[in-house]
Amino acid sequence: MPDGTASCRADRAVHPVPIRTVAALLALTLVSTGCADEEEKTEKKAPQERADPPAKPPPGWRTVRNSRAGFTIAIPKSWPSVNVRGRTMVRSDDRLVAVSISADRTARGRKLSAAAYARRTIATVPDFAGIVGKRVSRVPGSRYDSAVLAATGTVNPSDLSQRITVAIFQRPARVSYGVLVFRNAGVKPRFHDRTIGRMLRTFRARPPSG
Repeated sequence: MPDGTASCRADRAVHPVPIRTVAALLALTLVSTGCADEEEKTEKKAPQERADPPAKPPPGWRTVRNSRAGFTIAIPKSWPSVNVRGRTMVRSDDRLVAVSISADRTARGRKLSAAAYARRTIATVPDFAGIVGKRVSRVPGSRYDSAVLAATGTVNPSDLSQRITVAIFQRPARVSYGVLVFRNAGVKPRFHDRTIGRMLRTFRARPPSG
């Protein structure tokens, strides 16, 4: 099975991503928490966005749409997802991965570079203690300006070490999209890498609605 799923089966019940970590994802300031009027004024100043058609999901996958944030992404059919306050939350079926996806159309999201936005996103993780990688890469195969940054550490109150991946997609002068991935650092180093990589390649942007 891909991503070392079979060899890690025994770890699932013992080392899931803590529910507190998922709560921390919801509490992130990845996107602005300013008032709606300020966000609306910012959106009016931004250039018009186009709608990119959703990517074709791989076999056994499905397309998730967030109309409020303005994006689509494909995920495995067995991975549950929910839209919460403009963010999309995804959990792996083995509970070893938690993903948060959102959009920022404020001045910060329009002006910061993808790399700078990735580093700022890591800094917004509540009570994070750990090591942030120095290397910023791109999302392979993405049509957008992008940046990927990795970190390893803990998020209080949990003492379970997490592998954190931040992927930023940008339409310059329009919007920054942030994908934040939490993985249990106690399993194989490349566990779920292939699945997450495929998810990121299926990301597509569109104008927000609703």
